[in-house]
This record gives sequence, C-alpha cells and structure tokens, in this order.
Amino acid sequence: MPLKKFFKKSGNKDKHEFKKGKKKKKEVPGEPGFTAPFGYLEDDGYLITGKKSMISIFDTLFQYGTNNPADIGWTNIVLPKANLKDVDIHLVQRQRGMSKDEEEKVFSKYFADNADVLQKDDTKDARSKNKNNDRLRDIRVSSSLAGQEETIVDTDMLLILKGKDADSIEQGLADIKESYKDRAVKGIMFFRKTGEQLSTLKNIFDKPKTNPWHNSDMISVSASRLFLPSSGFSDNDGEDVGIDINSIIPNQHARLNLSDVKNAVIFSGGSTVNATFADDLYSKPVSVANGGSVMATVLLGKAFWLGDRKKGIPGKRTHHIILNDFNYRLDDSLYFDMSKEAINPLEVQGTPETVHRDFLANLDKVVNIMMLLLKTKDVHEIDQYEVNLHDLLYSWYVEGANGNGIYTKNPTENPALAQRVLASEYHDKYPTLRSFLPVLQNNVIAKSLDGDRPKELAETLYKRMNNLFTEYQDIFDRPTTLPDVYKSNERNIYYDIAKVTSDEKVKGAMLLNVLAYVVNRALEGEVIIIHGLDSVQITPSMLDDYKKIMNKKNIGKVIVFEDAENEEINPDTFSKFIGGIKEQDFVCIGSLTDKDVERIKWFDNLPITARRQLLETTTSDGIYYMRRNRDRLSSVIRTNVRL
Repeated sequence: MPLKKFFKKSGNKDKHEFKKGKKKKKEVPGEPGFTAPFGYLEDDGYLITGKKSMISIFDTLFQYGTNNPADIGWTNIVLPKANLKDVDIHLVQRQRGMSKDEEEKVFSKYFADNADVLQKDDTKDARSKNKNNDRLRDIRVSSSLAGQEETIVDTDMLLILKGKDADSIEQGLADIKESYKDRAVKGIMFFRKTGEQLSTLKNIFDKPKTNPWHNSDMISVSASRLFLPSSGFSDNDGEDVGIDINSIIPNQHARLNLSDVKNAVIFSGGSTVNATFADDLYSKPVSVANGGSVMATVLLGKAFWLGDRKKGIPGKRTHHIILNDFNYRLDDSLYFDMSKEAINPLEVQGTPETVHRDFLANLDKVVNIMMLLLKTKDVHEIDQYEVNLHDLLYSWYVEGANGNGIYTKNPTENPALAQRVLASEYHDKYPTLRSFLPVLQNNVIAKSLDGDRPKELAETLYKRMNNLFTEYQDIFDRPTTLPDVYKSNERNIYYDIAKVTSDEKVKGAMLLNVLAYVVNRALEGEVIIIHGLDSVQITPSMLDDYKKIMNKKNIGKVIVFEDAENEEINPDTFSKFIGGIKEQDFVCIGSLTDKDVERIKWFDNLPITARRQLLETTTSDGIYYMRRNRDRLSSVIRTNVRL
C-alpha cells in the first residue's frame, strides 16, 4: 500500500482511534506496551487504526562502524528478503541539510575538539582503541570534505509495522530480525517509540531527529558511509542529562546508562546544575545548588534503583549518607533525620564468623569518634589520648560493660562470650557511650599518680566527653532506633546527618558511626553514596576499615565533593579511600580553577581539552565533564537534568 494512502486510510476518520471512548467499558489498565481496547494511552506501544487494524512505530538505528564504509545503496539491507505474514511494512527515511551558521560552528570548533579528545585518550583496551581510531578517521574525512564546500546531512529512518493485532506485529518484528540473521546482516537495531506513537505519526513528514544515536554524514558520502559525529554518550536507554557541547552536531543530547557502575567520584567545584522538575513539564531549566549531589542522584541513584533488564542488571538498594544541605529524594525511599534517630556507636555490627575483626574495627571507630570530639591539635597529645582511650575501652568491653563485660580476651576459645558483643534486636539492652564515662572519671584518679600533666590530660578527656555526651545526648546516649529490617520496596535509604549540627568534627564523628552501620547492614552488591564528604572533618585513615569491608562485600561507593575551597578533604587527600581517577567506573567534574588544577594532582589525567573547557566555565554555567571507564567515552555536557 502506498504510504500516502496508508495514512489517509488509517489516520483521520475514526475519532476513537486516538481518544478514549465515551462508553465505560472494562479496559486494559494501560501498562507500558499495551493498548486500552478503545483508545490511546501515553505509554502505549501500539496505535489502533481501525477494526482489527493496529500499527507500531520503531526507530531504526545503526550501530557505529558496522556499515562504515559501505557500497552505495547499503541501506537496502534494511529491507527484509523473506515474505512476512499478517503484517505490512513501511520504512520512512528522512533527511535534512544543515544551516550555514550551524555548519560554521561545526567546522571551526567541534571537529578540532573531538579529534583532540580522541588523540589524548591513552586507553590500553584494543577494542576501544580501534573504535576511537575509526571515529578519528571519520572526523578527518569530514574535515577534509568540509574544505571542499561540503554540507552536513542529518538522517533518520522509521519502521512502521501494521497488523490485525499486537501479536501479529510482534511476530513480524521477530521475522524481520530472523531475516537479518539468515543473511548475516549486523548492526541494525529497532527501538519502539513507546509513549511517542501518536506524535511520531502526526509528524511523520517533519524533519529527522538530530541526536547522537541517529546518523549524520557529509553529503557526498551519505549514500556510502555511516558517520556518527558524536564524541560522547548516546545510550538508548540512558538518562538524558543535557547537551553534549563537544558533539559535532549542535544541540545533541547526551544520554547515559550507568546501571553497571560500582565506584564513582563526582567533584562539583561548587557548580550548580541546570534542571527541570518532573511535576512541571513546561518549566524552563533553573540552577540547582549542590550540583554534585544532583548529578549523583540523577545519574547514579536512578540507575542503581532501576537497573537494566536488557543487560541483566537488577535494580539494587542505594544508601545515601547526606552531609550537606541537599534535600531531594528519589521515590521508593526511606528517610532518617539523624537528629531524631540514633545508632549506638558501641554496638558491634558484624557476624559470628568475623566477630573479632568486627569488634576491633568498631573499637577503632569509637576511639576515632572520641578523638574527633576531643578536637585537640597537639600531635603528642593525640598519640597519648588515642593509646589511653583504646586500652580503657578494650578493658571496659571485656570486664565492665553491663556489669561484667560483653566480650572476651580469648574469642577463639570462647566464641559464645565473644558473640555477646554483636548488635541484636534488643537494642535497649546494650550499653551506651554515657555508661563509659565512669571509666574516664576513674582514669583521672589513676593518672594523678603519674604526675600533673597526665592528670590534666585525663581531666580534659573526661570533661570534654561528659559535656559532649550531654550536649548530644540524643545521639550518644540512646539505643539504636533504626529498623532491623528494610522492606523490599525501600530502595533508597537516606541517613541525613546535615540537620544534626554544623560542627564539622561532630559531623565527622557521626559519619564514621553511620558508615560503620551502613557497610555492615548493606547487602552484597548494594551501593553507598556519600553526599558532601568535604563538609566534615575526618582523617583519611579513619575510613580504611570501611573500604576493606566494602571491597569484600562488593559494595559500590559514590563519593561527592562539593566544596571547591577545601584543601584538607578533596579527591587528592582521600585518594587512598576513593582510588585514582582512572580507577573510577565513572567520573563527573564541574567547574575548575587554576588553583584546583595546581594543588589537586588527581586532575592530572584529565584530557587537555576537557580541562581547558572546565577552566573557562563558571560555577553557574551548569557544565560538567563526564567520563565512563568501561567504554572510555567522555564529553563535556551543558546539563539539563530532570528531577
């Protein structure tokens, strides 16, 4: 059937084909991929065009490189060679030339920047290197043709299948794919335009799509060469995060799928993010503060939560530790305001099999918490306090806690006694930090025998802890209040420490306490996002035990740095905990200053072009460099995310 006749026959006469009927009939609830019996729903994958007549529209995409270069007429491989039963096929190819102004930008800027990024990539992976070489070759061919008064052509192709019902359409699609398989045709991908069926049909004769996963070619090679001019991300099932400013074609959207990421670092440099909000589809983008946390939530929080069925990656729970004033939360979440909740620092989170290791790790944590709260800067005093606290606390666990101790000096010989130290559902039976104060008070008397200075240090230790345990009684003198079991639909767990205090050392102490709890509670394969690590004061070595546990349990970690001016806590100073830039599955970096580049050596491996672009942007531009390790893709993106 001719295309024009097809649309005339199926598109205009029957009003019920795009609107719900007036009669109240029992209908399919409209789940994605299905159609209500007498109407069109936004998530439908099909359109009813008459009695026993239905269509479905697909994007036809070509995997980069599989037809590059090819003979003239290579697109004929899309046409199936076998007879298809019960389904009609219509292929619509659309092309559009580019304006001179757009071309001028492409020729003068984007070709050079793309080539520079690809040349500077030092990947050792042979497949990635070959792919980059292919892209570089295409850019050079296009640059050469551009000097010969060439123009750029955008292209897309739609597949329209028409059948009597959804089953016939699905069978037709399967038959087409089988035909390709029989003829060894590779690289053709069909993506159903779910939710866009009606608008695509209405705009069928409009201009083609111009985004990084559709095709663009120089006009003289458009019939024989598939050239995909995008430096960055074009995941068909990814999150749209904004415009790829390094793309050769202007205004190309970048889409990222990060569901398989385990470790990532986001450094906002104080940058905002451009965002629109899901409840206002027509609003203009606005600048949103805490850009690093926004990117962590949109790019990673959503990806972990949803997973990727096509890749066999299940959705997984994410634990968000909030240290800054970021207050946006994803759906299916459980939120804890830690100014109203408590995690008893003395409770040992762990297992009977690893109880001694868990006990020692918790012992170090409690000592570190008290050292942070003590706020002393004298190095000699720090050593004295630390040794003294460690000895006192160990002895108290063995001999004094709950009257006669809750641990043993011989855990291997007395496993039952050792396991008393593990946290259980009986949180109110466990001693709190305040019950350790008498030990510190008795220590003052003991140290007085060693002279005035040891006594003075012991008195300072007791008074400081007494004051703090009183001031923060709800935190350090309460049983654990968090639930022992999380429900399956609670996919994002938020532990908000920011509301407790603005004191960076107290927040640091709480971070250690919450992190110790979370890494032991988290199941294997889950992820922890720390929002605003640079808004607390801690020593990097205090995180060593938790990194070991996370590695052993395959728990992912995403670390967000927001404060551009922090010289003590940044990707460089915490590189032992987070790893180097090349060790990250994903890196996202906002605005940089000359001072950042000079003092933070972690940025040395940034591509020169990306570094220059970040140095030229301001914190209000909403521009970020992003790099994904598995395919070595990277780009600089002007953000416009959806919250």
